[in-house]
Amino acid sequence: RNKEIDGGLKEDRKANKYKLLLLGTGDAGKSTFCKQMQIIHQGDFKSEEIDRYAEILRDNCLTSMFALLLACKEWGYTFDKKAEALAEQVLASSELTDTIADAVVTLCETTQVKQALKRANEIQIPGGESGAHYFFEHCKRFAAADFKPTSQDIIRAKMRTTGILEVHFKSTTGQEFTMVDVGGQRSERRKWLHCFGDVTAVIFLVAINEYDMVLEEDNKTNRMEESLKLFSKLTGSQWFDEVSFLLFLNKTDLFREKLKTRPLTDFFEDYDQFADEFKSSGKLEKVSKENPGEEESFLLSSEYFKAQYVKAFNGKRLYSYLTCAIDTGNCEKVWTSVKNSIMSTALNNTGI
Repeated sequence: RNKEIDGGLKEDRKANKYKLLLLGTGDAGKSTFCKQMQIIHQGDFKSEEIDRYAEILRDNCLTSMFALLLACKEWGYTFDKKAEALAEQVLASSELTDTIADAVVTLCETTQVKQALKRANEIQIPGGESGAHYFFEHCKRFAAADFKPTSQDIIRAKMRTTGILEVHFKSTTGQEFTMVDVGGQRSERRKWLHCFGDVTAVIFLVAINEYDMVLEEDNKTNRMEESLKLFSKLTGSQWFDEVSFLLFLNKTDLFREKLKTRPLTDFFEDYDQFADEFKSSGKLEKVSKENPGEEESFLLSSEYFKAQYVKAFNGKRLYSYLTCAIDTGNCEKVWTSVKNSIMSTALNNTGI
């Protein structure tokens, strides 16, 4: 009798635990979302983590300026003598000192660096154009010897994920979650198989602002095309036969801004037809009510990409969300919805 009770208690504990796998191509925002969950559920970061992120942020700032200065040389954007001397000083540096930070700030104001930043989609910068602006705006603070990163700094920090990282947290209602974050670059994907067992749900992140960008790995493959192929392959995997997929159309803040100057109609031949059909079907009215205040072009463009992933989906259950992983409030709201979907599916699977 005691064995039966113990067995029942173990099953109850197991039923209250959920393993979530974060997948997607490199730089889709997986680690950023993971950090948000840590902030929301665990509070501040540990002191050793904060110190580590101070160095990462300094490196992000330098790496971003290196990329822009090298691009200026490649594209024939020539500096005056004073700026050229500062550029050479920055390129020769290995750490972000106060002097180098001053040089970075000065270079940011040059026409050449501003022009290069406008073409950020053509080069590889940590966090893209948005990340570069953030790193440069705060570089003097980063350079200070006593610099302690804020939560927002840590969220914006960019470091390629290698290996497998786990974040454990409990919900207010007692459920235990393990969120597994793995590197998204091609070289890291062979490690994914080790994480596929006992998965409750897969969260697949897509950086929807990257429709005009190429992979860091080969500098030629379109990032959106790579993401769609990966999504199609994963959702058809035997490992995920009964697993729900949660599609995060991420980086909506950058997507919204990019659409103003690089509309989808310039990149996708079928976009105009899709937009016309979506509007005439009455679906736009419904989506507008669900997202009050959003511009029509943003909603239609988001729905276009959502449709591409729905078409590529080979699994059984798919839930989609518009997300902005650097926005803690948005992540909190999305997480509440995600948690409800996960638990509802789990209950249905047990016949309740």
